[in-house]
Parts: sequence; structure tokens; C-alpha cells
Amino acid sequence: MTDGVASVLEALRQSDVDGAMRKIDEIGHGTISERERGVLAAAHGIATSMARGKMGAFQTWDEDKIIRAAEAVRSSQMSDDFDLGFAETLLSYAKLLPKKS
Repeated sequence: MTDGVASVLEALRQSDVDGAMRKIDEIGHGTISERERGVLAAAHGIATSMARGKMGAFQTWDEDKIIRAAEAVRSSQMSDDFDLGFAETLLSYAKLLPKKS
């Protein structure tokens, strides 16, 4: 599952939204745990927002905002495995973003 999600995030980093969506569909069939469902939900959300954004432009995401959102989810006492998987994916994606100059 981790390799699959890494390949999805890499496709998103390269603005290959269609490729990322195909990979999400492929790995989604083997998803069983709540954490894995959270991971896929985050990846799908990122891909969807990119598809609706500036024609898949990678730069539409602000790394600081992603990290703040993920940290808020992780620090919440109400977080479950789904939420943690979601936050984990957001943080992994934020690491792939080009650094601000």
C-alpha cells in the first residue's frame, strides 16, 4: 500500500492527475483498514482539487497550509485511524512540493 500511495503522490507531483486517479483506483480494491481508507481519501482529494484547479497545476497547494491542517488533525483527541492516514498523506504530499524561494 505504501508503494502504491508513493506512486500516486509522485504522479501528482508531476501533475499527472489522470495517472494518479488510475493508480488510486487500482490500489483501492485492496484497501481494508481505516488508515488505508484515509490515505486514499487524501490522495483522491488532492487529485480532484488539482483536476479542478489550474488544469492540474502543481503549484496550487501551499505547503504551510497543508502542514498546519495535517498537524491539526494529528493533534486532535478525536482523531481515529482514518484521520491519521489522511493527515499522514497530506504531510507526505507537502514534502514533495517545490520549496518557496
